[in-house]
Amino acid sequence: MQSQTPNLDDPKVTAIIYAAFDAFRMYGFRRTSMEDIARGAGMSRAALYLHFKNKEDIFRSMVAAYYAQAVQSAAKALEATGNPAEVLQVAFEAQTGDGYRQMLESPHGEELMDTKNATAGGVASEGEVALAAIYADWLTREEAAGRITLEPFGGDASETARTMLAAIYGLKSGNPRYEDYCRGRDRLAIMFGRGLAK
Repeated sequence: MQSQTPNLDDPKVTAIIYAAFDAFRMYGFRRTSMEDIARGAGMSRAALYLHFKNKEDIFRSMVAAYYAQAVQSAAKALEATGNPAEVLQVAFEAQTGDGYRQMLESPHGEELMDTKNATAGGVASEGEVALAAIYADWLTREEAAGRITLEPFGGDASETARTMLAAIYGLKSGNPRYEDYCRGRDRLAIMFGRGLAK
């Protein structure tokens, strides 16, 4: 059985995860059935059960897939050099991706966030640790290159990275409109970038 770490090289698994995300956004987690997901993925329920044992299993895999993509996208964005605020702005945007927009625009966005915490909390925690490590590595590299200083943030790259992520995720509180979320995300990048700049 597939669990938590999806094989995104398998087109059937990818189809299931995308179909599940669409169904969860349209109907909410509680109202989405395995039949809805199977139909969206273009397969029978029996075929769906060959890959996932239930919709909770699918949801955990969907969250794992999000974090895998977020880590990859943020890491790529953080390879750039330049103004710290601009680099962070690109990285924050790359990390959150189009999935954020779709979730925030869904009438069930708040329910999906609650489900993430209740059903996929462990997977999300592992993803957060991986993302924090990517940002901490960037902070350490940039300080060593003399482009930033961690002094205003206590000199600790790991704690600074965790603070940045907590701030980004805090912007989702109250299920804001996507445009408002983006403005807040960009403000955070400017604030952290200016605070880090030498």
